[in-house]
This record gives sequence, structure tokens and C-alpha cells, in this order.
Amino acid sequence: MIDLSNAKTLNRCTREYRAGETLFLEGDDTLDMFVLVRGRLEVYKDNQLIAEVTEPGSLVGEMSYLLGSVRTATVKAVADSQVIPIASGRIADCLRDVPEFAPQIAQSLARRLQETTQVVHGLKEFCDQLPDAVIMTDRDLHVLAWNRAAEKLHGLSWQQIKGGQLEDVYMDPEEYHRFIGDVLAGRALHEKKLWIKHPDEGQRYVSTSTTVLYDGHHNVDGFLFLSRDVTQVRKLEEKYRLIRNWLLPIMAVLALAVGGLTISVPRFSKGIQVLDRQQESFRARIQQDSQRLSSSLAEPLAAGDTTAVTELFRRYFVEQAPEFHCIKGLIVLDGDKKVIAAHGPAGPENVAVQSGVSYSGITFQGDERSVCRLLSLFRPDKEHPMGAPGLELACGMGNAKNGAQSWLVFQLDPERLSREFGIDQEVLARMRF
Repeated sequence: MIDLSNAKTLNRCTREYRAGETLFLEGDDTLDMFVLVRGRLEVYKDNQLIAEVTEPGSLVGEMSYLLGSVRTATVKAVADSQVIPIASGRIADCLRDVPEFAPQIAQSLARRLQETTQVVHGLKEFCDQLPDAVIMTDRDLHVLAWNRAAEKLHGLSWQQIKGGQLEDVYMDPEEYHRFIGDVLAGRALHEKKLWIKHPDEGQRYVSTSTTVLYDGHHNVDGFLFLSRDVTQVRKLEEKYRLIRNWLLPIMAVLALAVGGLTISVPRFSKGIQVLDRQQESFRARIQQDSQRLSSSLAEPLAAGDTTAVTELFRRYFVEQAPEFHCIKGLIVLDGDKKVIAAHGPAGPENVAVQSGVSYSGITFQGDERSVCRLLSLFRPDKEHPMGAPGLELACGMGNAKNGAQSWLVFQLDPERLSREFGIDQEVLARMRF
């Protein structure tokens, strides 16, 4: 607060403001400062009241002068008030004529900094408790802040993303920018589901809602994003869709099975085994996928194009959601049973085997007339460095040029296969594909 009793030079320049009159508007480029002599002023940010100034000697407008920026708030007189306006060109003279002027400005800034720091810390603690990811950017979509949930969702720390472009976390930056453009143009809802790339968990499906932040003149000042992981929801939707698509064929199969049982009861009393719906769904999925993939792989394998093979596998995991049927990896073996290509849900590095590894020492169990053979083996992984029991199905893909058969191998998750489908190694060995 400025001691006005000794500021004779300033007191000669007072100005009266009626109740309702405005000293300056948010967004103005004026740099003048004001000292309150008497009355009451109110400070507005985005048309919201954020502060009152009633103490004589209080400063307003000093932030624009010190930073050389536009006004960050609007100041109005709410009662008849008397102020001392100090033009930006005379502020240096005031600092010389009124020695206490500079320390008071410093104290005012220190108080505001302390209040702002407390508010920002409180908001950060609050945002860190929210389950959804909260991200704030500037108008150019550079990240200004995000909470702990955002770090977990995107797999990046604050130091890794600070000041970076938000588009870098999305699988398709162009789709993300189209979404922002639609939001700004009012052509879309403020929520959209987008794919992101998590460094450890691979692709994740994220639902993002967006709020545009405006300044006092309705210019875009930034964006606020709220995001949540809906990958599991999407997988469930895909699973229900697959079940719905298979429901009629399964019902037809069951009807035929029941009809066959009714006719054959006099001749058969024991040993009739009917796969339940879950097991039939799994068997049908393996049979369908092996036929479709074998057909798609024929041309790139004949040309030796492993890049095309890898792209086919990538699209398979993205579009077909094979994880619902416990398929966690795909492998192609050549006629000598050596790995040509391997791929998992998160990419080639997600599979325990690499190109060139040989399967020649592994027994391909099952009837030679069956399209698919069972492989029982041990594979090391992150959780089991010494190896863990695994199950794989190797499906033949016709004859190579040298007369040897190539193989399409489905890597399975034995724990989930047993838990969700009731299929263990023994049941799998009895299945015919």
C-alpha cells in the first residue's frame, strides 16, 4: 500500500470514477497503473469477480506495466471512487519522487505470487485425486499441466511431456487435429474416442472430452482435456458383438446336436462329448482365423515379403481383437520350421520368439489329418525368466516351393483359456480343426 500523505506529486493528478465506470478492460494493451485514494474497485476475470480493492494506497494495473503485456483482468468502480492514474511514461519519475513506491510494488507482487502459488498447489492436489486424466494446454496445444492419472494413462512423466505437443501421445495425430477443428467450429460433440500409444501397454482406447478456454474477448486461450481409458469397454463390446454374430450358428449346431442325440440314444449310452458354447466359439474362431490368415499370407510368403506379413499381423490384432479368444501372439514358420515373422498385440517385440528361431525340436502333437497341431512347451517372459508352460496351435498352410509345409502358429494364454473357456491341454488335444 502506498503512503499517500507524502506523495504530493501524485495527489495533484487524482481522477474521479463514478460507480459502474471501468478503469480498464481485460485484453487492453494500455500499460498505465492506478493508485486507489478512496472508494471501492472490483476485479473481474472472464466476467467472474475475483477480487475487491478497498484499501487506500492499493495498486491496480501494475502487472501489465511490469510484463509489457495486455491487461489480464477488468477493473471497475463499484462505488464513487478517486484514483491516481500513473501513465506508463511517468512511472520511472514516480519511482524517483516516491521512494516507498518500489518496495510497495514488490510487496504487492509477492502477495499475489504467494496467493497464486497456494491456489495452484491446491488445484494440483485436487486434480491428482481425480480418477480421470486432466490435461491443460495453451492455444497451440502445448502441454501446460497434467495430473497423476494422465501420467498413468499415457505412461509419461511430467518432465517427459512438459511443454510438448499433445498430438505426440495419439496414434493418429491427424484425427486428433480434426477433432480439435470440429470442436472449435462447433461441428462435433466435445467427446471422442481416440487411440493412444502407451510405451509399456501398447495401444489404448481413450475417451476424451474437451473444453475450450477463452479470454475476456472470446479469443481461444487454451484447452482443457478430460480423458479415461475405455479399452476394456471396447473389448467387451467387441466380445458381445462376436457372441451375437456367432449366436445363430451356435444355436443351429446345438439344435443339430440335440436332434442327433435324440435319434442316437438307443444306440449310444456313453462317451458322447459335446463341446459347450464357449469351447465351440474358441474352436470356430481358430478355424476361421487360420483359414482367413492363410489365404492372406499366401502371396507375401511366396514373395518373401516379411514387411507385408508383419503388417497383416498388426492389422489382425488391431481390427479383430483376438485377445478375447486368448490369442496372444502369431508366428509364421517356413518349411524347415524356422520363424519367419512373429507379432503380438503391442508389436513384434511383444512375442517371446524372434525371427530365425527353430521349432524343429518341438513335437507337433495330434492327428496328421487335423489342420492344426498342439504344441506344449516352456517359454521365458518378464514374469517367468526361467520359463513358464505354454500352449500353441500350429495350423498347416499348404506346401512351400520345396515341398515342405509352412505353419501359422497361434500363441495362447493357457491361464485365461482354462479360466474363461474351460479348455486345458487335454481338452485342446481332443479338438478337431
